[in-house]
Formats: sequence, C-alpha cells, structure tokens
Amino acid sequence: MRLLVPACFSHYEKKSNLVPYKYTVVHPIDQIRKRFSSLVPMTEKDWLYFSSRLEHVRFKKSDVITGFGQVENRLFFLANGIVRYIVNNINESTSDFAFPGQFFSSYSSFISRKPSIYELRPVTSKVECYYIGYDHLHEVYRNTNCGERIGRLAAEQQFLKKSAREISLLTLNPREKYLQLLEEQPHLIQSIPLKYLASYLGITPETLSRIRASIS
Repeated sequence: MRLLVPACFSHYEKKSNLVPYKYTVVHPIDQIRKRFSSLVPMTEKDWLYFSSRLEHVRFKKSDVITGFGQVENRLFFLANGIVRYIVNNINESTSDFAFPGQFFSSYSSFISRKPSIYELRPVTSKVECYYIGYDHLHEVYRNTNCGERIGRLAAEQQFLKKSAREISLLTLNPREKYLQLLEEQPHLIQSIPLKYLASYLGITPETLSRIRASIS
C-alpha cells in the first residue's frame, strides 16, 4: 500500500445565522470515502481494496500535471490547492478549475485512451492530490461489489459537470458567471490570478476588474 499522509485540508461549513461558519479540518482520505459513499454504499472490504491503490503526489506551480497530447492515466482527488484546465496551447484559454474536495482529470482522454485536448496545471504555489491509475481503477471495477456502479455514476457526474459548464456559457453573462463562482468557492476565488479568471469567463482582465469593483 503506497499511501502517504499529507496535511489535512479545511473547509467552511455553514451552521446557523448566529454563527455563520464553522472552520473544520477534514482529512482528504475521509473526503474521498465520503464522496464515493455518496455514489454507492461501500463495504469496509471494498473501501480497503480501493484505498490501497491510491497514490499521493504533490505538484509545484511550474509543473504540468497532464500535458496536451498526453493520454491521461490518472484520476485525481484534489486535497489542497487549485488546478486549471487549459484548452489552447497558444492562447492558454482557461476552460475550468478544480478545487479541494473535487475529482479532476482530463476525463475524456482517461476513458477513451486518446490524447488529451486539455493541459492541467497548478494555479497555486502547491497542489496536493491523491490519484488512482487507469489500470488500478479497472481492477477496482472487476474485484469489488460496487466497482462497476461507481464507474458508471462517476462518469455521469463528469457528464453533468460538463453540461452545467456549457449551459452556463450559453445562458449567463460574465457578471452572473463570476457571481456563481464566487458563491461556490468564496474563500478560494481570491487565490486565482485575474487573467485566469478573465479567461475562464471569456472577458478581458479590465472588464473583470470593473465587475469586481461593482460588487464590492
């Protein structure tokens, strides 16, 4: 079992109107188990089989996690930091972000075994992840009672995330998209450089600055 234990990561949890947020610290492994348990019940035996195939990795800001044209072999769980998806190796357009507590990958490449159309890079100075390799994930599918169902539901969630992103692009204006991201990740969005946020929203950094000024 090659499982290294990193620092725990934290999140904010709303509790009441009197005490708006409670600061809690949650270990990434517990978050991974909770995420999969939300998809399908897992026995202790199945969980131990799955978790024994997880590997721990850290990336620096200068690293490329998955490169253009590379076949994606890893499905990641983000423990700390922020990752961005880049879809154009000339203009470096940002198509999406991954935040702590989320799975991420160049998923179409992961399942199709074709070269990635995305490049995945850290946004923050340090990114910390757990991942499971393609072959190990298929071992989980074959050798656990819940493996196949987990795979199907995980694929459905990736499809729903992609669909929600496309609908957002078609129906929301830049201000609305920024407010949506601000609502979803209020304590992390300030860590994203302005140029990456602007690229994600499809606007110039100057326009984003005006939107921010109108909100504050």
